Amino acid sequence: MPMNRAQLHRLVRIVDELRAKRYPNARTLAEKLEVTSRTIHRDLDVLRDDWHAPLEFDRRRNGYYLADPGWQPPVGAGLARLGAGEALALVLSLQALEAVRAHGLEDAFRALLQRLPELLPDQVTVDLASLAHRVSFFFEPARGDPEAVGERLGALRAAIEACRVVRLRYYTASRDQETTRLVEPYHLRYYDGAWYVAGFCRWRQDVRTFAVDRIREIQVLAETFPPPTPDRFSPDVYFGEAWRLQRGAERQKVVVRFHPPQARYVRGRTWHPSQESREEQDGSLVLSFRVLGTEEIMRWLLQFGAGVEVLEPASLREAMVAEVEAMARLYR
Repeated sequence: MPMNRAQLHRLVRIVDELRAKRYPNARTLAEKLEVTSRTIHRDLDVLRDDWHAPLEFDRRRNGYYLADPGWQPPVGAGLARLGAGEALALVLSLQALEAVRAHGLEDAFRALLQRLPELLPDQVTVDLASLAHRVSFFFEPARGDPEAVGERLGALRAAIEACRVVRLRYYTASRDQETTRLVEPYHLRYYDGAWYVAGFCRWRQDVRTFAVDRIREIQVLAETFPPPTPDRFSPDVYFGEAWRLQRGAERQKVVVRFHPPQARYVRGRTWHPSQESREEQDGSLVLSFRVLGTEEIMRWLLQFGAGVEVLEPASLREAMVAEVEAMARLYR
């Protein structure tokens, strides 16, 4: 039967567990492969019905085993093997993910790198040490205690996969306040050194974004919710309407002028999906954006100092003036 590469690799991993005589069951396999038990049961059906695996269940050990230890899966080597380009892409992706401190997945990354030679054709090799000298990545270190954030991310990934409601005890930094929320989690996003979860907050009756490192406690409940439809939640739309993460109540047009020295560093890059640009005769660059809320874009603009000027809206221009005057008072 046709299957995608993700399912094929899952089946190979399950066969590895069976051959190692670890007596896995649906629950342990679901935890190890980070999918639902329902997905594992479908995979086991494929092993039994399509691959004709001699799969048996040992009630005493509460797990599956192969009645014929010499059984071989009917998978051609080419199906489970990677090409040179795929191997390089995989290694670079793992290096990038390790650089962002993807809490809770570090062991899985290392295990995958160790298994890489098994996935390569005999004529293809990847020198990991040499590659590390040629290509590297740097991202802002992830915020929060690695172990605590890793545990929260694991619970959230499971809840998102199974569409389970979570109860959060959450600390809001802007109000210096802890609250308890019931949330339907939809999506995990890594941005600027921190992990966030977007989901429907039943207290606010709206989709909100929560910083994972500010979750004090999390409980995955038995209650489920319908998977969000695209009109209810789309990551591209939800995050695309904000400057980065924070969404304001009103969509505004922001117009800024970068003066010539700074414009040379800014042009040629798309800072937001709504961006429009105009070149000025003196070498200045005028950019315009349409965003929900201006608090985040104001923080972004401040890094350019006197190299940028807000033209619209007047409220953002006034906020910039107030911030600059406050900074001047601080340094006098």
